[in-house]
Amino acid sequence: MFGRLRDTLGSIRRSAAERFGVVPFRKHAVERRVPRTPWYQSDGSTLTALLTVQVITGITMMLYYTNSAEHTYASVRYITEDLTMGRLVRAIHYWTAGFMVTIMAIHVFRHLVLGGYKAPREGTWVIGVFQFFLVLAMSFTGYVLRWDERAVYAARVVLNMFYKVPLIGEELVFLVQGGPHLGSTTLTRMFSVHIWIVPLLLLFLVAIHLYLVVLHGVTSKDERIQPVNNAREQKRVYREAAESEERGEWFHLRTMFVTGGMALIVFSIIFAIALTVGVREMYPEGNLVERSMPREEWWFWWYSSAIALLPPTVSPIFLAGFPLLLFAGMLLLPLLDRGPNRGLRKRPFWTVFVVLCVFSLLYLSELRTRSPWTGWPDPNPPETPHGFVLSKTSEMGRLRFAQYGCNSCHSVAAQGRKAGPDLAGIRHPLSQAWLRGFILAPPQGTAMPAYKDRITEEALGQVVDYVLVAQTFPRE
Repeated sequence: MFGRLRDTLGSIRRSAAERFGVVPFRKHAVERRVPRTPWYQSDGSTLTALLTVQVITGITMMLYYTNSAEHTYASVRYITEDLTMGRLVRAIHYWTAGFMVTIMAIHVFRHLVLGGYKAPREGTWVIGVFQFFLVLAMSFTGYVLRWDERAVYAARVVLNMFYKVPLIGEELVFLVQGGPHLGSTTLTRMFSVHIWIVPLLLLFLVAIHLYLVVLHGVTSKDERIQPVNNAREQKRVYREAAESEERGEWFHLRTMFVTGGMALIVFSIIFAIALTVGVREMYPEGNLVERSMPREEWWFWWYSSAIALLPPTVSPIFLAGFPLLLFAGMLLLPLLDRGPNRGLRKRPFWTVFVVLCVFSLLYLSELRTRSPWTGWPDPNPPETPHGFVLSKTSEMGRLRFAQYGCNSCHSVAAQGRKAGPDLAGIRHPLSQAWLRGFILAPPQGTAMPAYKDRITEEALGQVVDYVLVAQTFPRE
């Protein structure tokens, strides 16, 4: 009886495997020999695992999210503060997004060092480039959906980037914005991009990318030791390493254990951070009338710092041009670098390049941690020119000038950052009333945060008093 049942179940299993193509998949994708894989080449499978986490947590939050500018902020508050385990789910989603961007950058840098875009993996690289920018797009549009001050600021920055695109800038802004003004339609379009368009494209490209990885494999140790001139040589070297008892291994179970182990470790770190640190607190609800410039998410800090460091004439070009230049450069790289050498030791130029990139990213991000909005605040207030004596109120205003980050943008007598106008030697002195109004609520289109509800009345009077005096300083 049990033997007959076992045979019946076995027959059903074999029939199902045949009907759904399980046998060919298992044979070609799972039960195959591959070169021995070191643990640090598991970043790709980790990204796939994190994308799965993003989809699951995103769908969970979407069940309670309201896609309306009038109710979006309240719905996110509800998910965070009232929904059972909502804060944890949102925290996992948030930190997974940041880790995806970080690990994606590591993945790109690793392939730059190893030459992972060389024949026959050019197609794998090109698909990966599109995935890289889709991950950035998804991470950006995700925090716009909160519709707090950070979200509105981020939307304005991206619209400004699109506006600077030659010839079609205004049309792009109108398309993304959904009309002549930033508002509810903009949020709806960001929601559609984040929930449907980008994930569907990304999942489609992930499937192609994984297929190409199975077809061509990853850069093996043998390829890094000897020059490989073309795709035919690569296939021969890869196959010999895979079939070797010393240099090869079965994908199932050892390779799956190594790659899955790294994904599990990374997710465990994310889960621990989500439990202990939680999700980043939201800013006040987005205000389309008053401007504010809060800090971006941490994975974009370096970009903001780079823009702040550049001269005012160059930064607008860099703002819109750098992503396009980076995208084009990454796509053309397999055509430009066709040498036979692969691996860290045989590619000193790319090794140095990657080290410099990593150092620059960390340095610029660290600068941004000391900046409330655009440049970085100098804790030292501007010096008073020789021969000028400040009153007690003006001296306090000079100290407040540094405390509130005014010297992040403004120089005084050529001292400090030059993102904003120098406040010394102004040809037409500004009145006290005008200064107070401008500081509290700058006009639309001015790259300055509104200080209403951000500065005390006493501090505002002191800063205004100092600026009134600073206007009389000679401009050096």
